[in-house]
Amino acid sequence: MSELYASMLMIGVTLAVGAAVVFAATNQFSLATGADAVGSSLQLSSSGAQIALVFASMSPSGSCPIYLGENEGTTLDLALYNYGTASFAPAEVVVNSTVYVGDYGVVFPGGMVTYTVALGSCAHASGLAILMADPGGDVAQFGS
Repeated sequence: MSELYASMLMIGVTLAVGAAVVFAATNQFSLATGADAVGSSLQLSSSGAQIALVFASMSPSGSCPIYLGENEGTTLDLALYNYGTASFAPAEVVVNSTVYVGDYGVVFPGGMVTYTVALGSCAHASGLAILMADPGGDVAQFGS
């Protein structure tokens, strides 16, 4: 009979500890999700532009190799969609820490634009860190 009580006591302790861990994890997740929502709403209210990278592709170049089955090239094509309420007109594009300055046009609210960036060296479209900035200081950052 004492074995039964000991087993029930162990099950009760295990359930209590498990419930405390689940409660703490759920609470931490709620705090993290709330912080992300606050950051997102501040970005929306400060600039109004919400930019999404639709695709990034590399135009193959004869002088660049093929890396893991992907063509490398020196011309990066980006398609951006603006689902925000303000236009975004990047003047600088930073690709893997190299700055490219130019007139890249405007992404209007609800519109999609394709940009072409001539890179200084061979690269492949996946694994790029891309940052676009307009003269007003608004920044869109992507990873491909």
